Amino acid sequence: MNLNIKANRGTKMTHRLLCFAALWLVLWGNDDSHAQETPLPQSHEYTAAMKRVAAKFSGRAGVVLHVGDSITYSNPYGAWARYGAGKTDEDKAVLAWMHAGKDDDSDGWWLCRVDLPGGRSHTACGGIRLNEMLAGGRSNMLSLAQLVEKYRPQVVVLMLGTNDASAGRKVDEFRRDFQQAVDLLTNAGVVPIVSTIPPHVGKRDLAREYSETIRAVAKDRQLPLIDFEQEILKRRPDDWDGTLLNKGDVHPNTGINGVTAASAPTAENLKSSGYLLRGWLSVKKIAEVKVAVIDAAAKGSGR
Repeated sequence: MNLNIKANRGTKMTHRLLCFAALWLVLWGNDDSHAQETPLPQSHEYTAAMKRVAAKFSGRAGVVLHVGDSITYSNPYGAWARYGAGKTDEDKAVLAWMHAGKDDDSDGWWLCRVDLPGGRSHTACGGIRLNEMLAGGRSNMLSLAQLVEKYRPQVVVLMLGTNDASAGRKVDEFRRDFQQAVDLLTNAGVVPIVSTIPPHVGKRDLAREYSETIRAVAKDRQLPLIDFEQEILKRRPDDWDGTLLNKGDVHPNTGINGVTAASAPTAENLKSSGYLLRGWLSVKKIAEVKVAVIDAAAKGSGR
């Protein structure tokens, strides 16, 4: 075959590949919905402090409790963790580590969603305030201390405060209770992952102050933080009511425009389902804490 013909064919093939690459960039390259999403980074360090907490751990490895109110008790919160689309290998590994899908008392996703009398699960209760979770008794709910004693978790994801805001509790009272909850967990060798609360359509200023308080305590105590409020406002700064939260309601929504709580966590989908956003953020933060704190602490102790 003539060498010029070979060269011409090679040039044509290269040209086709370049055209395809250019077309891909036009169609996909500037579309954030196909980019790998990452949570907002924390503004403070927590690994050293939490390694000291993890060193005291004597419970059950991989048991992660989700403690909260109806926003945690609601079945869609764990939908992405249980059967959602678009998981990375890291997501699958950390979910296996935390016994996801076991549907027993080692599986925090099951413990927080299973229906029990009184509108609650084992670790979350509709309408509960932080002070009530500390005391126990609402709908026969165990106190936070009793939950730790019974399930012996390694990590607790804690999000409470929405009902405190609805009841108009003072910020100082909430701060005192929040610090008490954090101390209870860390003294027991449990790593707390704390979360800000979503915007509150009826108590906007008070809920904002609660989230500021949670951030401040997290920074002071060097805790892992899921900033759910800011993750919402980053995506929906002005129109979260009816898009990431149910219209006129304090609860995240399952989804709009065909997006569900189990959809792939693309940039566009995370703007369209509050429960997808929260479930994805929880999995990502637990994975981060496992690597940075729990695995590192285990290596340091030679376990």
